[in-house]
Amino acid sequence: MSRTKLIVALKDAEHVDDLLKLAFHLTRVTEAELTAMYVTEVGPGLPLDIDAEVLDQAGKEILSRACQIAAQNSVPIATKLLRAHHAGRALVSEATDQKIDLLIMGYHRRQGLAEMLFGSTVRYVARHAPCRVLVEVLPTTLHKAPLPWVA
Repeated sequence: MSRTKLIVALKDAEHVDDLLKLAFHLTRVTEAELTAMYVTEVGPGLPLDIDAEVLDQAGKEILSRACQIAAQNSVPIATKLLRAHHAGRALVSEATDQKIDLLIMGYHRRQGLAEMLFGSTVRYVARHAPCRVLVEVLPTTLHKAPLPWVA
């Protein structure tokens, strides 16, 4: 019997710790293989193989941070940096190709028009992924600060 496979999709440095904490817990409980993934979205007019190292810089930094956190927690982790025109399609394709059992991703609540525009990746993955999808609703920076009346 093969091991369970999990992907944690990372998007911004602010929430790497939160998403990895959840992924580590699930990895330990299920003894799963864990891959941290970052998808660099490239504009539709540009080729995916464009020679622009600056496009991948944020992803490399986030995946490097994921490796550091995994090492500190003694959790084996693989990393993957992809380029795509649409992050949702890339995540679904990777989940299909790698026969992933669970895809973990974060979601930021937004208001109005921003909700319609920025929620598209989560909506696409939830509709098309060939596996279970766990979405953690991430706190905004405003809500993440400790409350002054809590000791």
